[in-house]
Parts: sequence; structure tokens; C-alpha cells
Amino acid sequence: MKRVSAILDHMENWGILICFSVSLISLTISITTRYVFHRPLTWPDELSTYLFMLMTFLGASASVKSNMELKVDAIYGFLPHWQFQLDILLHLIRFGVCISFIYSGWNFVLIERDMETVTPILLIPMSVIAAMFPFFGVIMGIRSVECLYQVIREHRQKGH
Repeated sequence: MKRVSAILDHMENWGILICFSVSLISLTISITTRYVFHRPLTWPDELSTYLFMLMTFLGASASVKSNMELKVDAIYGFLPHWQFQLDILLHLIRFGVCISFIYSGWNFVLIERDMETVTPILLIPMSVIAAMFPFFGVIMGIRSVECLYQVIREHRQKGH
């Protein structure tokens, strides 16, 4: 499990860095051509949109590992003795959402592949773009299982 986690860490960190860097470069090109040369390019905007989507999914996965995801802490405040059970519930619900992303996302990929649609400007097959959804479901599912295991292990170490 540690090896899978290390691979995901590497993939998330480098993926976010590469997506951000390429987005920054392509948007700089877009702004330069639009305002300096008065010849706007459209492909940098589309590329940046898809890279931003991928960067968001990778960042969401990374936030789960470091326990920095968005959640409502008020429930934990009202029920401090139920923290372990609430943590288990959170991770199980997230894992269920991940399964939904995998299942629905894969069906979406198959539909897009059968329709042979492409993006308007870059002509990337939409099935490749749609593959981000099941991919996100898999990496987030792995992170959810990893966090669930960690919560249970810590609970056992405390002697409960």
C-alpha cells in the first residue's frame, strides 16, 4: 500500500506542476497574441480548461491524503465522542462517490467513444477528456481506502 501511495503522491505532485506550468505558458501565449499582435488564438484557452480540470481532480485527491479536503467540522464539534464513527462514515461515503465516478465516468467514456466526438478546437477525442472522471474515481478511491485504513489503525492503537 505504501508503494501505491508513493506512486500516487509522485503522480499528483508532478501532474499538478505540469498542468499548472503548461496552463501558464499557454495562457501567456494567448494573452500575448491577443493584446500584442491583435491575433487571438483559441487553442490555449481550450487547453487550459482541460488542464485545469485535470489539475483540480489531482488536487482533490492530494487534499484527501493530507486531510485538507473541504468538510463541515461543526458536526465533529457537536459530537466529539463520535469522531471515529464520523470519520468512518466520511470515508465510506467518499468511497461510494468514487465508485459512482468510476461507473458513470466509464459509461460516459464509452458513449463518447461510440459517438466519436472531438473537442471543438484541439480535436482531442472527447473520450480522452471523459476518461478523467473514472481516473479521478480510481485515484480518489485509493486515497479513501488508504485514509479509512489509517483511521482504523489509529483507533486501534489508542486502545478503543
